Amino acid sequence: MNSTPRPKSLAMMFMLGAFLTGGAVGFAAERAVAKPVVLLNDEQSVREELARELRLTEEQKVVMDSAWDWRRARNREIMAVVRPSLDSVRDSARVRMMAVLSEEQKETFRKLIERNQRLADSANKARNAPK
Repeated sequence: MNSTPRPKSLAMMFMLGAFLTGGAVGFAAERAVAKPVVLLNDEQSVREELARELRLTEEQKVVMDSAWDWRRARNREIMAVVRPSLDSVRDSARVRMMAVLSEEQKETFRKLIERNQRLADSANKARNAPK
């Protein structure tokens, strides 16, 4: 049997190599050239990025921080009223979902709910921790 690759196979291997190399080079170039991404997943990061982008003075930062604090307080007031309704809707939806699951699926679903609650509790604790 002849072990020499056929021209079509050789061409396919070359194309695959070129594709993979191009992807790797493109990824590396994009990472080197692109502006770094700032993850704005917490309020403090958002505030700092906003202050940096707007080149705020110290006086402006004080006013902006005050506005952020006012907004957070109003959001908490609203959520205190709305949260029970949202919790009720969530719980009702879970009951409807559980109705179609097998016992094994129900147990897995309960574990997912517990895991997500622990993650939410941890995130809330981190957000409310003194800085």
